[in-house]
Amino acid sequence: MLLRGANHVIKFDAKHDMDARPQWSPAGHVNHGCYPNCAIKKKRGALWLTSVRPIEQGEELLINYGFELGEEFEPCRCGHPRCRRLMLRRKDWPKLRRIMSKLSLSTPRFH
Repeated sequence: MLLRGANHVIKFDAKHDMDARPQWSPAGHVNHGCYPNCAIKKKRGALWLTSVRPIEQGEELLINYGFELGEEFEPCRCGHPRCRRLMLRRKDWPKLRRIMSKLSLSTPRFH
């Protein structure tokens, strides 16, 4: 799942996405977090915003945008004590580590 920049579209897979622009769309009220409390689930051909743990009243709704390596995205500033500093999907972390080690750059914290 990833968020497509200025379009405000959450892409679930090649055939499904959720437009965050309409006022009625729950996707417009969700931000990125390295340790999210929500997820996008596909059920009966539709996408649903679901909680992955109890959410307190007033708590911000968070999903992991999970950008692909090579896509343009901003660094993460979610504020979690164990923030990974990147909104990168988990399967791309090893590739990023290899690239950064070849360039002798410090690697972000991947947990």
